[in-house]
Amino acid sequence: MSAKCFSRFGFRAALFLLAGSLAWQLPTHAQPTLLSSVPANGATGVSTSTTVKFTFSEAMNTSQTAASFADSGGGFYPTIPAWSAGNTVLTCTPFTPFGVNTNITWTVFGFSAGGLPLGGTGIANGSFFTGTGGGGGGGSGTNAITSFILGKVHYYHQTSTSLPTLDTNVPYYFSATTTLSSNRTATNIQLTLPTTGVSNLVQGVIAHEQYSLFGFNTNLTAFETTFPSGNYTFNVKAVASNQTVTVNFPSSLVQPGAPHVANYTAAQSVNPTLPFALTWDAFPGGTAADAIYVDIGGVFSSTNFGAPGALTGTATSLTIPAGTLQAGTNYSSSIDFYRFVSTTNGSSYVTTVYRATVTDFTLVTSGTASGSLVLTNAVKVPTNFSFDVLCSTGQTVTVEYRTNLAAGAWQTLFTTNSPGSRFHAVAPQAATNRTLFFRAKNGP
Repeated sequence: MSAKCFSRFGFRAALFLLAGSLAWQLPTHAQPTLLSSVPANGATGVSTSTTVKFTFSEAMNTSQTAASFADSGGGFYPTIPAWSAGNTVLTCTPFTPFGVNTNITWTVFGFSAGGLPLGGTGIANGSFFTGTGGGGGGGSGTNAITSFILGKVHYYHQTSTSLPTLDTNVPYYFSATTTLSSNRTATNIQLTLPTTGVSNLVQGVIAHEQYSLFGFNTNLTAFETTFPSGNYTFNVKAVASNQTVTVNFPSSLVQPGAPHVANYTAAQSVNPTLPFALTWDAFPGGTAADAIYVDIGGVFSSTNFGAPGALTGTATSLTIPAGTLQAGTNYSSSIDFYRFVSTTNGSSYVTTVYRATVTDFTLVTSGTASGSLVLTNAVKVPTNFSFDVLCSTGQTVTVEYRTNLAAGAWQTLFTTNSPGSRFHAVAPQAATNRTLFFRAKNGP
């Protein structure tokens, strides 16, 4: 018998696995659940550059499952998603750091590989705080100094050896943020743009010291017209005293060019048993004062900014150690280039202005996996019959069926190169056949 695992599914009350002479009651498939998050829900003192990991009770549909992040003022933090082998762990890496001493709320929405909604509703929520204290009064956390931050980010995708192309949803993104020191309060904070336009920053609901303004545009001319270089004036209004701080967004702070993976073709067939040097084109004008950050699917990354070994703007490669990646796996990856200017006004406040350009791409490892196959988690509904196949990541598996075990040929239900350690098989033939036999085998 060529099958590694051979099963008979009778559409009455029981399911029989002939290979092991085992029978059990047909189960009711439970809704997928979110088992944990890292940082944990409600955690404090979280690093602003942390990656966030969500672990699910079973394999999820990666095209229908995602996470979003926002601060309590409604500001959005784009992230780079990456799935583990088996599609049970989602790792989200922020494009830019989360706000300092900020309450970050996350929302996970999605469906299992079998099409069932997460937690029965499709949604799970939680939060963490990027400070060491909770909300209260006008300021929370331990920030000893007020900060004023302006930033512009351009987002790109690279899908071939050609130059990257702009993201179609949020290609140009602007943010303005004020974080008050913990001993301050404010009744309102306004931002006057170089265009003389005035906008109110939105106060965080939980982290009261956080005030934010965000904007984006799909047209660069319109984006730069709305948020041009020049003086941005923050007006902090309070009962006791007001504060006016002008932050210059210098025209000399040139937007970095889009990172371009130089060895893109090699990055589509990486041998995970050997070290791999990912290379990119040198950044025009890149200096040691600039910063580069590289993430490979949330499982490997360059050193965080400011730490020993962090990549500067002159770097053109990063080596992924042998054994870091798995065979036959796709990794959602990115290269980020930052230019920034920071100033400190004594012990009163600090300002930061930055421009960043991000290119995301997919790194693919070569090789295939093989091993025993196990059929499990059977579910019968009026329109179909489904079950999971446990296997190795990247394993080529063919699922076959027949209506009569004693006669007739095996028919192919489908063949797949499994993206994880399990996949979900659905047989619509169950709607018109009372009894079906299934088997799964290695290869096509």
